[in-house]
Amino acid sequence: MKKQTMKIALCGVLGALAVTLLLMGFMFPFATYACPALAASLLMVIVYEYGVKTGLTLYAAVSILGLMMVPDQELVFMYIFVFGLYTVVKLPIDRKIKNKAVKLIIKLVFINLSLVIAYSVLLFIFPVAALVNEFAGYTKGFVILLFALFNLVFFMYDKAVQSVLIIYIRKFRKMFFR
Repeated sequence: MKKQTMKIALCGVLGALAVTLLLMGFMFPFATYACPALAASLLMVIVYEYGVKTGLTLYAAVSILGLMMVPDQELVFMYIFVFGLYTVVKLPIDRKIKNKAVKLIIKLVFINLSLVIAYSVLLFIFPVAALVNEFAGYTKGFVILLFALFNLVFFMYDKAVQSVLIIYIRKFRKMFFR
């Protein structure tokens, strides 16, 4: 029973912190991508400790709460479609695929497809007027540049999440699990 209580408590605390980070992203408009990425990085601990199923459950809970509480839909969709979902599937990809090139290709396809789906939903299915107007002023070359920059940032995010997990395992895990 103690293990189940610890699992629920840790998921609750990290879920609340993730929603708080999403709300902070709304308060600071320049953090539209940083706050969902930080919120999603918290999922790595849950996926490591309790597996993908529990990670997906927490991801779904934070996603639903984000949709209900955070007014900035772009920020929430970046968590739902891009950073949150990627963070849940990252550890299984890293564990199961040993070839670095194949692993990188799978990650790039996943993250770019996720980004395209997120913005397709935001621009065409549930159009956010400010975002539609913003994208209307972009040239194709600029959109390609943004995609390239996002891929560069994704590499940094991937390494950062891996580093967060290593720091957690080496320094903080002992405090939670004895």
